[in-house]
Amino acid sequence: MKLTPLSYFFIFFVCMSFFEATPVCAQAGKEQWTFVGFTKYRDALYIEKKGIFYPSPDIAMVWSLIAPSEKSKYRQEVKGELKKLKKSAKGLKYTEILNEIECRGNRIRFLQIVHFNAEGAIIHSAASADQEWKIIYSGSLWQNIQSAACKN
Repeated sequence: MKLTPLSYFFIFFVCMSFFEATPVCAQAGKEQWTFVGFTKYRDALYIEKKGIFYPSPDIAMVWSLIAPSEKSKYRQEVKGELKKLKKSAKGLKYTEILNEIECRGNRIRFLQIVHFNAEGAIIHSAASADQEWKIIYSGSLWQNIQSAACKN
């Protein structure tokens, strides 16, 4: 198959978009983060593998980091939530979430959410309003986190 100049441009653009997501962690001083995939809004998702904690044999707790793009729907949702709390979303760079995973039960819940600016300062931190267990479906992004966090 012969590629046209337009095909090369498209391939270059796609590759550059992947490289652009990576420096967010480095800029935030978060070299310990491991990329696991993209959210439904196509924002980069990372986990902190070295910080995984096991409060019981079947429970894993792991921090995840979402690095939303500038035009992300997730970023807009976070800005809206912060506005309701009368907090400024100016400079929002990334969000860290404390995940609790029931490994054999294939369930996850989100215990704490922390929003940071580009300098790494906390904009807002709170216990998650939604602490209900959610099913981890096969092939989902949450399964990537489960696979990385749970002991086999």
